[in-house]
Amino acid sequence: MSRYVRGELQVQPGTARRIDAAIHEVGLKRNRRRLSSVLLVLPELSNPYFAHLAQTIAEAATRRSLRVLIAVSGGSPQREEEIVGRATASTEVDSAIFVSMSGDHAVLETVPAHFPLVVLDESLASVRGESWSYVGADHYGGAYQAVQYLLSKGHTLIAHVGGPAALASARERHRGYVDALTDRGIEPRADLFRAGPYSEAFGAASLPVFMRMKERPTAVFCASDIAAIGLLAASRSSEVHIPTDLSVIGFDGIPVGAWTSPQLATVVQPYLELAHEALDSIEHRWRGETKRSVSLPMVVSAGESVRAISTVADR
Repeated sequence: MSRYVRGELQVQPGTARRIDAAIHEVGLKRNRRRLSSVLLVLPELSNPYFAHLAQTIAEAATRRSLRVLIAVSGGSPQREEEIVGRATASTEVDSAIFVSMSGDHAVLETVPAHFPLVVLDESLASVRGESWSYVGADHYGGAYQAVQYLLSKGHTLIAHVGGPAALASARERHRGYVDALTDRGIEPRADLFRAGPYSEAFGAASLPVFMRMKERPTAVFCASDIAAIGLLAASRSSEVHIPTDLSVIGFDGIPVGAWTSPQLATVVQPYLELAHEALDSIEHRWRGETKRSVSLPMVVSAGESVRAISTVADR
């Protein structure tokens, strides 16, 4: 048992649960005099969004004298459960910030209720949801603002490159897209919506689908900057001129978007506020306080990838 507690022994999730129960039964608890470390669990680091989020959290944690460890799950529920299980059993890890890409709430069912864990960015509807704090941006509000911005520029035929349907963030962004159009009296068209991974490849693959349409959209709202960047890259090889032929707005506000050509319009996540709210939530749970649920507003950042249109002829 001591090797497991020190994190030196890897066991199956079921075995881990039994050991955790035994540890709790005999009263063996980690030293809780001072919070000193936090594990950040991310789906990947190759996506600039997660890399920038990790950098921001690491810098914020350092200012609080917290040691940050990073684990990459690859978006696999099995790997997520393994990482979280080992973290909660280790005396080297005091707390965790969990970012999911699987959307599977079951991975948290092995986490002891007393362990300070905050779910960040991607909300999970867990059967034990009352145990975990959540911090994230207002995905619905951000998407609504993005589409409103396109509407304010005269666009009414707006496509949407969405995220994976299994993720709450993607569903909320799609809901914001639909409601913004509906509130303007525009019926959303099913053929203008594509759901897929938050990736450059999916964004690039979406461009020819829209451009082959008889009635082509004049603008696209991408549910992630990385998909928007893929779409911009595909436009250069397809002789589609952004924003003359098609306006594009992304979602996330990753720094690389400022260096695209044309510069990407986007909806910016409040990275620093997310980092501090997540760490605040960890400290609240460390002190034994109740869970917190925080949703932070987003703002539109105008860019060169969106242009105003006024007439049918101008399109």
